[in-house]
Amino acid sequence: MRLTEHPLQRSGAWAVAVLAGCDRVEDVTAELLDGVVRRIMADVVEAAIARPDTGAYDWWKVLFALYPNSKPTHAKREKDRTVLSHEVAQLFLSDDGEGTARACTFCGRQCTVLWAKSTLPMFDSIRSLNTLPPGTAGWPVCRGCRVALWALPYGAWLTAGSATVLMCDNPFVERQFAARNVRRSEQIRGAGFTSLPAMAGPESVTLRVLREHAADAPAATSLWMFKNDNQEPWLRVSGTRTGVARFVHRMQADPDCAQGWNELCSNLARRDRQGRAAVDGATAAARLLFDREGERSDRLPRELRTQCGDWEKVSRLTRVRWRALCRLYAEVMYDMDSDRLEPVAELLASWIAQESHRGRFNDYCRAAGNGYQLHRLLMTTSASLRLRGVPQKALDAATLSDLLANGSRGWLDRALLFFEVSAKLDAKKVPIGAKKDDNEDESEAEGEIGFGRPSDDEGEEYA
Repeated sequence: MRLTEHPLQRSGAWAVAVLAGCDRVEDVTAELLDGVVRRIMADVVEAAIARPDTGAYDWWKVLFALYPNSKPTHAKREKDRTVLSHEVAQLFLSDDGEGTARACTFCGRQCTVLWAKSTLPMFDSIRSLNTLPPGTAGWPVCRGCRVALWALPYGAWLTAGSATVLMCDNPFVERQFAARNVRRSEQIRGAGFTSLPAMAGPESVTLRVLREHAADAPAATSLWMFKNDNQEPWLRVSGTRTGVARFVHRMQADPDCAQGWNELCSNLARRDRQGRAAVDGATAAARLLFDREGERSDRLPRELRTQCGDWEKVSRLTRVRWRALCRLYAEVMYDMDSDRLEPVAELLASWIAQESHRGRFNDYCRAAGNGYQLHRLLMTTSASLRLRGVPQKALDAATLSDLLANGSRGWLDRALLFFEVSAKLDAKKVPIGAKKDDNEDESEAEGEIGFGRPSDDEGEEYA
């Protein structure tokens, strides 16, 4: 086996290594590879002949979403186990050496077998007929890569209609991601999707693995989520910057940040009318640390600012924790000193504390997210305090320029400022905010950061 830079082959190769019990892809021998092939063949055949009310049939749904035109997933497939076994075995035969030898599309090894979209996940769609190399009947794929591409669903995070694979600068993160998904795939084949407990999504699983390796090897990641069926194939790519690994690691070490994260997860969780988990809060929070391809969104500070908008529903202690979380994010991701906003925060807090506390605070909240409106409010605030003879600290021009700028950086500064103003108002004991008891039990902050609920067979590892 070889590990390539193609995300689908790479995920499948790691799955083969996990299924073979190897730490590295390069350690998979020909004998071990044959054992993995036998397991894949048995699972594919069992899924192809399974009844609709079984877990094995849910595995067939997975295979159909990835290889919709292959013989074991086709609507007109044979339901005879012997016939199916023979057809599936043809997929993984060794190169016979006959025909023109070409470099494997994935790893470059010489091979003679050509594959097309019926057996390759995410290669072309039903509407794309002429994308093969001129004069060829398919893409050359060696046996090792053929096995990897059909081991893909074992190492990917799955739904019934899509798969998500991980690429990371740190290979240990990739292997752990694949190992957890291999265990999850066993549950799907055994009991189906509906019997699975509410579990963390791929983003949450990624953060958990990143945190474990952040101290010695912080790394960036990419998640490739795709659907390959015959309706509307699609691909979505998102990822984390290297700083996210450091952020998650340091977040665990800070009690305020850790509990602030857990409270955010709790706020983002949703249940349906029957009380069942509809949105996993840990996954929703984890997605805030992922950027879509080509973007730098910094959605975490924005979400914290939004969640904290209604002070009637957010306690002072929660605001303290979210302030710590926001400051840590700015420090780790941008090497940003939040204290530089102190003069601006003091200016606004002093103005709000003068009179009509709630009204002035609401004026600030309406302007807090918009650079132009905040600029106008700062001018009004400064003039009002000056007319009253209230002393003011000089505001740094560069800080104001960053604060009032458009884009992600300006939004981050304005989110930081909101929490700094909040801290100033608490220090001045300005009566705005939740009436609930702020002396809530702080012992809960000692728990582990919430990155999603593990599956039943992962209890010891997550403890």
